[in-house]
Amino acid sequence: MQEIRHFINGEFSGSTSGKTFANINPATNQQIGVVHEAGKPEVDQAVAAARAALTGPWGKMPVEERMALLHKVADGINARFDEFLEAECLDTGKPKSLASHIDIPRGAANFKVFADLFKNVPTESFMLDTPDGKGALNYAIRKPKGVIAVISPWNLPLLLMTWKVGPALACGNT
Repeated sequence: MQEIRHFINGEFSGSTSGKTFANINPATNQQIGVVHEAGKPEVDQAVAAARAALTGPWGKMPVEERMALLHKVADGINARFDEFLEAECLDTGKPKSLASHIDIPRGAANFKVFADLFKNVPTESFMLDTPDGKGALNYAIRKPKGVIAVISPWNLPLLLMTWKVGPALACGNT
């Protein structure tokens, strides 16, 4: 039976409370795994790790390098397509015919789509008139906002997670 642990700061860990719950396949009502329950300590650890990454290597990474990593994430999902398909079908009860055409390929593609979109969106600048007639230059600087959190729904967990995480990571958030 699969044991799903937290992945925080590059390491897998169990729940500090020791609490777990059953992961049930909704199509068969069979238990397929055990999930370690997250609480405040796990959230605090994850946020601290994300903040450290934001001020550390991820936050200092050149845009081109960050975009290349997001492409590698998509490539990694595609390379392990069958594993992702199996996990998604067991977890959601969805038929393979559907998940193999929507959930997995589109979930992987989102990382590339948002990386490419971010890379190709220019910085905005424009002049505005001012009362003194000199005008003012206005411009937008795209900087990360910080740490993000995502709650993914049960019916499209991978795909809908990538809709949120993909653009956030492309913009430099953690």
